[in-house]
Amino acid sequence: MADKPRNLDPLAERVLNRLAARPEAAEIVLGGYFALQHYADYRSTRDIDAWWRTHSAAATEAAVRAVMGEIAATEGYELRERRFGDTSSFELRRHGKKWFSFQIAVRSVELEPPVPSAWPPILIETLRDNIGAKMNALVERGAPRDFLDIMHLVTAKLTSPAQCWTLWEKKNPAGSVQSARSKAEFHLTAMETRRPLHTIKDPNERAKAEQARDWFRREFLGNA
Repeated sequence: MADKPRNLDPLAERVLNRLAARPEAAEIVLGGYFALQHYADYRSTRDIDAWWRTHSAAATEAAVRAVMGEIAATEGYELRERRFGDTSSFELRRHGKKWFSFQIAVRSVELEPPVPSAWPPILIETLRDNIGAKMNALVERGAPRDFLDIMHLVTAKLTSPAQCWTLWEKKNPAGSVQSARSKAEFHLTAMETRRPLHTIKDPNERAKAEQARDWFRREFLGNA
């Protein structure tokens, strides 16, 4: 069983405690940074990302909707539900601003069976599966947090650049690592263009950004 993160968001825990009391929750597999936080608890998040264990289940989705509705009613939030692609997003909003979300999507490729979470019957993906999914996010989305998460995992010696690309290959058996590397490099270049180092006023933040960008070009993309 995966231990709870030190920096677990109280609202996320209340949602999961309520969900764990429902048998339909056995179809939920925790993923994204919420799952990664169990293995590398270095930043905080308010949101829960999850996968369907096998395929989307109407009863489980209804359970998530009910729990989020209960939290909204008792804690003064507005519940908003959105769908994009194969993802269902349940958002708690206050004063027109999103405060918390529970997102669940269909997993494309599972590398390993999920393991019990701290909220049984809810499951959680393994670190290897999580890294593979995070690599997919890095290649396809390339958000700053995707780069930071991968760099933290490597520098914490929980994985290596070569292992990251191997896991990406396992998630994308018909894909090309060279093409994926080019996409990741494109995202990095776009990030550097949007926010050049000279526009970062804080010296410590500027030094960290320079170090991270250099690390990716030398250590990560260079080993792809």
